Amino acid sequence: MNTIQLASHDSLTDALSGRIQLEWDAYHSVDIPTHNSLLTDDYVAVHPDGTIRPGKPTAEQIAQAAIDQYSLTQLRASRLGDEAALATYIAEIGVGSHISPKVVKFAVGEVWVKQYGDWKCRYYQATTLK
Repeated sequence: MNTIQLASHDSLTDALSGRIQLEWDAYHSVDIPTHNSLLTDDYVAVHPDGTIRPGKPTAEQIAQAAIDQYSLTQLRASRLGDEAALATYIAEIGVGSHISPKVVKFAVGEVWVKQYGDWKCRYYQATTLK
């Protein structure tokens, strides 16, 4: 089951949580147009394995790192300026086949910027947790 739990309820966290949920739902279903519409043109992702991937992901890239389910907890957002924010949360994802599923837990930080009135993710970094 895909879920999201907020650490606080303030206007910024509430605004970004919906975008983050949409981002994860679109990734999960490999809905490239929706997923990439939430990213800036200069988007950069730093994955838990240390790889840096500039640019919006392709369907092939998402399919190579497919997730079966996710749960996001402790989501909170902090304003960095009038049009920038930092969102942090814990992501627990299920990957692999139904025969031998694996759960991986990450601490995630995302930088969101406001462009033309919409919040877009500019930077994503995930660190594996034990």
